[in-house]
Amino acid sequence: MGFSTDTFLRRAERDDLDTVVAWMEHPDFQHFLYGDPARSPRQIRDQIVGMLGRAAGHTMPGGIYLLIDSKESGPIGMLSLQSISWRNRSCSLDLYLGDEKHRSGMVAAISVYRALEYCFDELNLHRVSAFIYAFNTPSWRIFEKTGARRELTLRDHVVRDGKLHDVYGYGLLRSEFEALRERYTRAAEGVRLQAMIAGLAGAESSP
Repeated sequence: MGFSTDTFLRRAERDDLDTVVAWMEHPDFQHFLYGDPARSPRQIRDQIVGMLGRAAGHTMPGGIYLLIDSKESGPIGMLSLQSISWRNRSCSLDLYLGDEKHRSGMVAAISVYRALEYCFDELNLHRVSAFIYAFNTPSWRIFEKTGARRELTLRDHVVRDGKLHDVYGYGLLRSEFEALRERYTRAAEGVRLQAMIAGLAGAESSP
């Protein structure tokens, strides 16, 4: 059950290499990246070249990388689906938006929705997990608005700017995502999913 927007997911192409590498080399990316950011620019570029070189016909990959694109603004971010288990129908989601102005509000909400829509509708997965830093409030609030549950807290798990921070582990089931869509389909035709996205976009202003 889709809705009309100029934001969409697509496979990365070779022409996207410089844009993606620039994102990954930016301090903000390293700040929000889950895991160890201590990699050289050459290692980052080699990783992206390998990512873009994956064959489109690869039927059962353990990881999928997609670009978040916009007809108006061009590429705005990237989606990484890792630890894909086709047997258990689960994966771990990591989403990065390149421009700071896109990291909360409508663009972030649409990007999260598109990512989940892809996981559940296109890949037919049952569960999506995400690890989000506690200081990344807009991200975990938007994710909670989708119906995801905070299932664990890793205390003092990462160091950023010389301080220890918690990491939240979230889980979202297919049935919970479908319940979200059903809740908003009770509104009028043509505005129902837009209303849902607007609700997600307002998540960071919640108490």
